[in-house]
Amino acid sequence: MDFSKLKKRKEAMDLLLENWAPQPETEFVELEDAEGYVLAENQYAAFSIPVVRASGMDGIAVRYDDFAEGIPDTSGWIEGREYVRADTGDDFDDAYDTVIPIERITILEQGGLSLDADVKIEKGMHVLGKGSMLWEGQLLSEKGTRLQGRHLAALASGGVQKVPVIQKPRVGFIPTGSELIPAGTMPRRGQNIDSNSILAKSMLREMGAEPICYPIVKDRQDELSQALDKALSECDIVIINAGSSKGKEDFNTRLLRSKGKLLCHGVAAVPGRPMGVAVIEGKAVINIPGPSMAAFYGLDWMIHSIVCKWLGIPLPKRPVVQAELEEDLSAPPFFERMAFVELSERDGKYFARPHERGEKGRRHAMSSDGIFVSSLGKGGLKKGEIIEVEWLG
Repeated sequence: MDFSKLKKRKEAMDLLLENWAPQPETEFVELEDAEGYVLAENQYAAFSIPVVRASGMDGIAVRYDDFAEGIPDTSGWIEGREYVRADTGDDFDDAYDTVIPIERITILEQGGLSLDADVKIEKGMHVLGKGSMLWEGQLLSEKGTRLQGRHLAALASGGVQKVPVIQKPRVGFIPTGSELIPAGTMPRRGQNIDSNSILAKSMLREMGAEPICYPIVKDRQDELSQALDKALSECDIVIINAGSSKGKEDFNTRLLRSKGKLLCHGVAAVPGRPMGVAVIEGKAVINIPGPSMAAFYGLDWMIHSIVCKWLGIPLPKRPVVQAELEEDLSAPPFFERMAFVELSERDGKYFARPHERGEKGRRHAMSSDGIFVSSLGKGGLKKGEIIEVEWLG
């Protein structure tokens, strides 16, 4: 095979977007349930806070006119007559207009007050004006914001109760393979645990999608066809896992071609080179290879990009560190290779140790704290080279 003719990752993604137009709808959700959704419209405050004015600190509220000619004798002052208590954020009677910090006051045992000798009183001091914390019509959160707790608190403060959000894409995940058994089952000879469904469900939720994981489908073309039809009827985006290469039981590429428009089969990225990209019934259908690292890689760059496109938000970028390779790292020149690495820090410098290859290495690699993706055409890297590692922690 001429690997130089394979689609680059960006080319595969661009080809999909040329043939697939996401059509998300807007829905309203209760504020307390809105975490993780993407805001569909700008949200504004329905009222001002404070509604009139409030104390800016713990203290007492007084009439400034009583201090116009200096500090008066306060030893006979009575609460509710010459002053009132006014703690931070509290409203107080309109008869009072100035707040003295509680730290500058001594409440006498026999009644009355004593003020520090050097206290300075200015009219209106430590009083928050109407709308000084939040004003009616103030922008609380912008369209396109992925809502977190701090955004929800701001919306609550401004009187928002129901939030217009982009409906999360329903993403179906179909695990395939006659050798697969559900997680939690004791495997026998020739069997393997379906861990990719767990991986996909978690990653899709983190992306902001609604995952729908289907039961394992055996390597029989009629069953695969029925499972795909069901997923297409229930989901906005469909992922088929495994059956994408050229093995005896790899039917899925032919299946995608028969049901819709197969845009490409194979990308210049490993692990996961035999990825298939199609549009069927106006929906994006992606066939990602079965090995665990290939499934992670396909979900990470392709599916995440699709979900972000649906939600109308940019693809998030992970923190990046420069690290020195602690051993050689092989990478075929015709592919971008993703490698899991373990990061360590010594004397203020980062070091990256790639995981061993093979299935044993793959399984252990999934708990790594960093990934590195080699540049197309560069090939392998040598011990001591500086690489850019995306931090997964």
